[in-house]
Amino acid sequence: MSSSKSTKAVIFALSGNVVITIMKFIAAFFTRSASMSAEAIHSSADCLNQVFLLVGNKRTQKDNDEQHPFGYGREEFFWGFIVAILLFFGGAAYSIFEGVIKLSNPEPVQHVMWALIVLGISMLIEGKTFLIAYRTMKQSYKGSIFKAIKKSVDINLIVILLEDAAALVGLIFAFICTLLATVYPMFDGIGSLLVGFTLCYVSYSLVNELRQLIIGESMPRDDRARIKEIVAEFDVVTHVNRIKTMTMGRNNYLLLLSVNADDFIRVFKVEDAVEEMKKDIMFEFPQVTEIFIEISEQ
Repeated sequence: MSSSKSTKAVIFALSGNVVITIMKFIAAFFTRSASMSAEAIHSSADCLNQVFLLVGNKRTQKDNDEQHPFGYGREEFFWGFIVAILLFFGGAAYSIFEGVIKLSNPEPVQHVMWALIVLGISMLIEGKTFLIAYRTMKQSYKGSIFKAIKKSVDINLIVILLEDAAALVGLIFAFICTLLATVYPMFDGIGSLLVGFTLCYVSYSLVNELRQLIIGESMPRDDRARIKEIVAEFDVVTHVNRIKTMTMGRNNYLLLLSVNADDFIRVFKVEDAVEEMKKDIMFEFPQVTEIFIEISEQ
């Protein structure tokens, strides 16, 4: 997946969230709704999150240097982790706190129609942003969206998908609870709690995914099996001993191979074969940018 596609998804999400945040804060001020206030804080956190993603994307483009010979690709995971922390403390914790306060002292929601209009418009914008990220992800990964997220190492797209999914669920909760709060004011606080719990779950899911990427997630099993097939096709190779891969950032993998070679093959032929292996692997898997092959005699 190209870097430009996921970056465009982030920029579109940021633009939409700026508009949504302004509308929600205005609506929260006039309606005095806890659900709307929680949604406004959530959208503010989303805006800052997307700024962090753009910062991370920019820093990953730095050239390799002596201290970082494999580049800065994994720095993107650090900024993604900051996003997950902000999503929890900037969105979930505030929403739950606001919900508890409102439940202890429920008040009627004012100007309900304006709140519902803002929530409806927000759903449309968030839905459009989610669809863009969803389609971008599906262009590169087949199967269910859950499997695609597991396979992907594009943290920008993962964050946008999870954030927008949480936003849509939260908006639905806020819409329903705002309607119910016109009859039972306590539902305003319940709506804020539901938004908070949704953000908690998304924050946990994002942290768990980032944990695996930071410690060095491998390529999908099918891709590793295909690489093994490519190498085994060379006549000089008698056995593939080990194959190890590790993500070094978005669309950037490190590959370590250990193979046995025929004892009677001349050294220069083995060297030529190694270079051909690298070319064939990179042709089919351009995301593999660093390849190290260890040759052992049988």
